[in-house]
Amino acid sequence: MNNHEIMYRIGFLAGILSGGILAILLVRLIRTDRTLKCKYDERQQLIQGRAFKYGFFSWMFFDGFCILADIGLEVRWLDRSTVLFLGMLVGMTVYVSYSIWHDGYFSMNQNPRKVLALLVLAAVLNMLCAARNIYAHQGVLENGVVSFHYSCNLLMAAFSVFLLSVMAVKSILDHKKPE
Repeated sequence: MNNHEIMYRIGFLAGILSGGILAILLVRLIRTDRTLKCKYDERQQLIQGRAFKYGFFSWMFFDGFCILADIGLEVRWLDRSTVLFLGMLVGMTVYVSYSIWHDGYFSMNQNPRKVLALLVLAAVLNMLCAARNIYAHQGVLENGVVSFHYSCNLLMAAFSVFLLSVMAVKSILDHKKPE
């Protein structure tokens, strides 16, 4: 292992550690009572349980499809990390979308405006990082396949924008409902 690889791994681990600390601070910031624990009522817990089940099955269906495509097509369009990450995003998208749509996503001690602001910030930052990666590497391909290193931010930006869209549509429909 050369010096560049060692420094890359140290930087990667430092980034994960910094991201974890930042995540804890941001979670505390979006809570109305500054705690880390979310408070949900029974209805929200039931909705989240159902959403988790649907998200899990979606992830398994995606993995099954990827296995069949790998066996049958023998063509690699995505590297392994990208496929695994896409599977996680599929499951999380189903879970969060279902929870939002059925009013089970925001906890009772959470400020929805701060969550939205954080999601917008995440979308913008990921779009900027994706644009930089695509510009610096002339795309997201590496050796003819979509590389996780160059596509991760683009996928996270798409995930964030999709969730913001779900929240916006849900909010519009809720405001149109007669009281």
